[in-house]
Amino acid sequence: MVLIAILLLLAGALAWRAKTKVGFPLSQRLVILQWAGLALGVLVLLASMAVIVPPGQAGVVVLFGTVREQVLPAGLHFINPFSQIVELEVRTRNYTMSGVADEGQKRGDDSIPVITSDGLTVKLDATVFYHLDQDRCAKIYEKIGTDVEGQILRSQIRTSLRDAAAGLTATELYTTHRLGFVENVTKTLTTAFKERGITMEQVLLRNVLLPDQITKAINDKIAADQDAQKMAFVLQKEKQEAERKRIEAEGQAKAQQIVSASLTPQIIEYQRIQALKDIGAKGNLIITPMGGATPMIQVGARK
Repeated sequence: MVLIAILLLLAGALAWRAKTKVGFPLSQRLVILQWAGLALGVLVLLASMAVIVPPGQAGVVVLFGTVREQVLPAGLHFINPFSQIVELEVRTRNYTMSGVADEGQKRGDDSIPVITSDGLTVKLDATVFYHLDQDRCAKIYEKIGTDVEGQILRSQIRTSLRDAAAGLTATELYTTHRLGFVENVTKTLTTAFKERGITMEQVLLRNVLLPDQITKAINDKIAADQDAQKMAFVLQKEKQEAERKRIEAEGQAKAQQIVSASLTPQIIEYQRIQALKDIGAKGNLIITPMGGATPMIQVGARK
């Protein structure tokens, strides 16, 4: 656009000089050409100076191969018409490395193989959230370029994950030390990215793929723990049932002791006499031997 503006301005200037050397009506046509060229040239020149930086982007100004320190935020700006604007995204972005096809930035298996302290190879799927510091976009473009993910993020993520995994066993990485592993990687990446003008926001350890023998061992251990818990529950239930029966038997024994203690010979004889009276009151013949022997009862015939 700058070249077009220069050509239009040049055409207007030539028309202005030529009109003094020719007569009417050609001079009048050259006046129209003069003002049209000058007006259009100025408009095109102004348009070439105006630049709009889209939302979520930062504009890096490059003039004749030199990167200017000033970074343009989103919006309308007027710059040197010979300058070039390079846009860098400053929104939050994520970079995923996964073993699942079409799930990360790279096709195919892009998981990160790491070697644990027990010499086993474990594959990790990870996602890192980050954004570029707007005030440092000029330095980022000057030192790294526009491919920040390929030049910095990818290699730094792989290195941090491998260094952090080297101090853990495969089982620890999969179970108890997973959170500590993520925190360690987060601290490492935060420091490394900050030096480059990149702000690290979050690290997600999406998947830990263990060797088949380790996976089987973990599953067997989980199954054994569940069986042990089930057996402990059964034993506890049986113990409670045995305790209930013991308490019930003790209660019955104490009740029998109380009843036995209260049954004296006099009370027994008294109850025997009362029972015989009840039988005799019904018209039955009772023969009671001496000495407390069992009485003989003759039931009368019903009429």
